[in-house]
Amino acid sequence: MQCETTKIDELIVEQQQLIELLKEKRQAVISHAVTKGLNPDVPMKDSDIEWLGNVPAHWEITLLKYILAYRIGTG
Repeated sequence: MQCETTKIDELIVEQQQLIELLKEKRQAVISHAVTKGLNPDVPMKDSDIEWLGNVPAHWEITLLKYILAYRIGTG
């Protein structure tokens, strides 16, 4: 009986490790889609933001304060 319990415990640990790997993969896919877009063939350009890296060339880089000022009508 203990041998079967040990096997079940080992399977549970393996499944938990797989779940963690899948969570990491999911986060990587989301991050890639957000920063690189969905089309892998699109030309890229430097974002001039160290932590962001390259972004699709057709993206416009604008400071958030300008977008907010335009939205609320103060800019």
